[in-house]
Amino acid sequence: MKHYITALLLFFFTLSFSQNIDFEDILNIKTKNASEVKEFLLNKNFKIAQEHYSKEMKFGDILFLSQNKQDNEIPTSIAFYYEGNDLTKNRINFEMNNQEVFDRYLNQLKELNFKVVSTKTEKNITIESYKNETTTIEVKIRFVENHFGKQRTFYSFYITDTNYTQTKYY
Repeated sequence: MKHYITALLLFFFTLSFSQNIDFEDILNIKTKNASEVKEFLLNKNFKIAQEHYSKEMKFGDILFLSQNKQDNEIPTSIAFYYEGNDLTKNRINFEMNNQEVFDRYLNQLKELNFKVVSTKTEKNITIESYKNETTTIEVKIRFVENHFGKQRTFYSFYITDTNYTQTKYY
């Protein structure tokens, strides 16, 4: 009985600190304000790496990094961009370097009825644009070769509102 209780407690402890975050969770971040995004991602065991805010211009960005020791489960970084209180101007960029995670997120994107609207490749970067009624997502696959000839692949998703236009501040 003692071992059963210990195993049960260990299971709940593991669940409480898990970093499970799926594509839909990240997509929902786009509809939140900066303080709600901070609370959500800090609870998912991300840390704030940098934060910029312009009081005069009312825009800013927050970069979150995964505290996961195994970057093969979730994105390694999530950047949240906002312009004042207009939630339609929020943008998300998240990156990973694991193809399995990328494939899982790409499949989730397709399950949410996003359709490919364009594809192009230039300078070792493949860019696919996906859209639904309200959201545009740019998916980038970037191949980088180091000095030793070894190639690494980086994946990113950039999420905006379909009607997004950058605010002119100047």
